Amino acid sequence: MKKGLRLWTLLSIIFVATLLITNTILYGLILYQDAQTVQKKEEELLLSVGRQLAIEPGVLQVLNEDTPLDAVEEYTKEVAEIHGMDFIVVMNMEGIRLTHPDKSRIGQPFEGGDEAPALQGQSHVSISEGTLGRSLRGFVPVYEGEEQIGVIALGIGLDSLSTLVENSRSRYTIALIVSAGAGLLVALLVAYYLKKQLLNLEPREISSLLEERNAMLNETKDAVVVVNNEGIVNLANIAANEMYQQLTNQPTDLAGQPITQLLQDKEQIDFERSIEQLYRQNGQDYLFSAAPIMVNKRKIGAIVFLRNATESLFVTDQLANTTAYATALQSQSHEFMNKLHVIYGLVDLEAYNELKIYLSDILQPEKEFSHRLSILVRNPMLAGFFIGEREKFAERKTQLLIEIAPEIPEAADQEQTTTIINIYRYIHHALLQRWLPEELAMSIEYRNKQLMTTYRLAFKEEKSDSLELVFKENYFQQLLQDATGEFELEKAEDQLIIHVTTNYEGSNS
Repeated sequence: MKKGLRLWTLLSIIFVATLLITNTILYGLILYQDAQTVQKKEEELLLSVGRQLAIEPGVLQVLNEDTPLDAVEEYTKEVAEIHGMDFIVVMNMEGIRLTHPDKSRIGQPFEGGDEAPALQGQSHVSISEGTLGRSLRGFVPVYEGEEQIGVIALGIGLDSLSTLVENSRSRYTIALIVSAGAGLLVALLVAYYLKKQLLNLEPREISSLLEERNAMLNETKDAVVVVNNEGIVNLANIAANEMYQQLTNQPTDLAGQPITQLLQDKEQIDFERSIEQLYRQNGQDYLFSAAPIMVNKRKIGAIVFLRNATESLFVTDQLANTTAYATALQSQSHEFMNKLHVIYGLVDLEAYNELKIYLSDILQPEKEFSHRLSILVRNPMLAGFFIGEREKFAERKTQLLIEIAPEIPEAADQEQTTTIINIYRYIHHALLQRWLPEELAMSIEYRNKQLMTTYRLAFKEEKSDSLELVFKENYFQQLLQDATGEFELEKAEDQLIIHVTTNYEGSNS
């Protein structure tokens, strides 16, 4: 792939080119304006000197007598030299020169043809060709009283005018070089700063990252949103927009809306915690997590992930069961081989009666539990859950003793059963994460359309503090609220007692 210019080089070229173009245009305009200013000043100088000479007695005498005078000739030369002019000519009303820097030209008609307006009494300035070359000329009529008696012509050659302009331009050239150097340095610094602000990424890298980010956000099934410090959504992927539209029944996008439009019960979660949190909304469980977005060590917002917890919890549960099952197989392999050797020995000795008694002792507890559970729990979902949970605790070398009285009828509301199972699962998960005794007693009583469940287990005082925090989580409290339930944690000496009461509507109630 052909590589283009690096960003720093590209920015430097752009800034420097912009600087050069701007300075060049500005320099050209300044030079043009300066040339016009110099010419304007010279024009004013020509006319002002001409008006001064027009009232000189010597000039009036020459024009009245219509005769050249050496004193006036020398005087006009001195004035021309003082003011940097190339010539001062006094002419009569017929345009005949009475003074001239070249004495041989005295008495001859004035050349150029631009003296006519002045002979008619008008002061003016023009550029024309004369005996001394092309020059800038000023003409001032001379009056005696109210009668015009002649004209004074003053001129500066264009070569001399160009010299004046060049001298004036020299200071601008120095200023241009200094400003161009300073601008070049500033342009390089600005380009370097912008490069750093873009995290040293090249344009093609920025575009690739943007496309990859959009693809990653839009293709994921989880809702992902980016919020600023004020809780306003700046960016939302397709899944988040779909979830927002389902909640509000509006076809608009989530961007620009407060995060509370998506998380309607914001009190359940803590944005400052970086761990995953369980969030419940509209009867649906979600896993919520948030991570701060830092720019230059300053938090500018956060990215929020929200995914459906049903599938995640199911997969997690299956993984935990598989791991526990493998561990249990490993730990029980020796015990299994011992029992197998006993069975083999009894068969080899043909002690079939003893073998029958031995097998009955092994299988009887499980048979008895399953049979008793099928009679006392008419809700198959609940019965299946208890069997699975008993196996979970057995894998942890803890016997879950379940006592049910009287029988639990079949549920009239399937969703209510799911909520109750979620409460049991949450309690069991919290207990399984900690040290457990050999026995855990669980008693369930169905009365007045309620399930009253009590857990009793030996538990150390210092171990129960962390358990209290777990049961104060917003997610668990929301589960209790959905089931219209009550929860109580009681400590009695070295025993921990958990009371849970939930509504349960039986189908035959």
